[in-house]
Amino acid sequence: MADPKPEERRFKPGLSHLYPVILSLGITGALGYPILSPAIETTRVTPFSGDTFSGASLNALYFVAALGITATAMLVLVRRGKLSLLKQFVKVAVVFVCFTVTLWYISIVLSLLAITISDSVALDVTLALSVAVALVLGYFVFGKGKNRQLAGVILLSSLTGVFLGRNIPTLTVLILSGALVIYDIVAVFRGPVGALARTMEVGDLPGAMFNYKELTIGMGDMVFYSLLAMTAEAGFGPLSFLGAGIGIVGGTFLGFKALQRYEMFPGLPFSLLLGIAGMFAGWQIPLLL
Repeated sequence: MADPKPEERRFKPGLSHLYPVILSLGITGALGYPILSPAIETTRVTPFSGDTFSGASLNALYFVAALGITATAMLVLVRRGKLSLLKQFVKVAVVFVCFTVTLWYISIVLSLLAITISDSVALDVTLALSVAVALVLGYFVFGKGKNRQLAGVILLSSLTGVFLGRNIPTLTVLILSGALVIYDIVAVFRGPVGALARTMEVGDLPGAMFNYKELTIGMGDMVFYSLLAMTAEAGFGPLSFLGAGIGIVGGTFLGFKALQRYEMFPGLPFSLLLGIAGMFAGWQIPLLL
């Protein structure tokens, strides 16, 4: 996250700056609740088995490496004057993600309604709905209006977080969160993310970053908030989800407070660490009663 114009006035965080995060977490909980049934089969999205420490660590390394490579490639394109090409890549990637997560979610909902995906009519309906929703989300994310973009980012990040949180093993999510904390600190202060943020102008790269009030926030931050919240909801129950949400919101506010001192500050460390603490605190409450 970054304060785009620190030289003009000192950034003062308020509760209103937290609205996108709070709304995203609320949508995550609402979308996640109907698909909590253990009868729903998970989709393999990690290259290694995530129920062992070694497998979870390799998965975390895989995701972090992918993030680092992607951010570096984006920075290279920007510095070579290929911003228009980068924008096209981002659009294609966002529309693909929109379609993938929407197809997955609608398929699960139809299966819960006892509509089998093997039925040709159900398949046609699923594909048509998925394409329609993907196009609508893409239209919102890349729309010119700030409110429209914000709505698209919140919806897409929530749905993506639900997809990942429902399918990535809990141990992998925990180790990945720790890896992301370290990665985000290095990438923002010494790596490609910080360099990219300093190079880009406000609004240059919709789909990868979005602007809200005085802030520029990465789409990835919102996805990882939803990922952790969904993991809490699916693995430990509603109180754990609530605790994780409180921790994420509190950590996000601390990150915003840090922007009073720094031009930019990583959005994940405080949020993920306090989110994990809140998740386990919520999980322990019923055990202590």
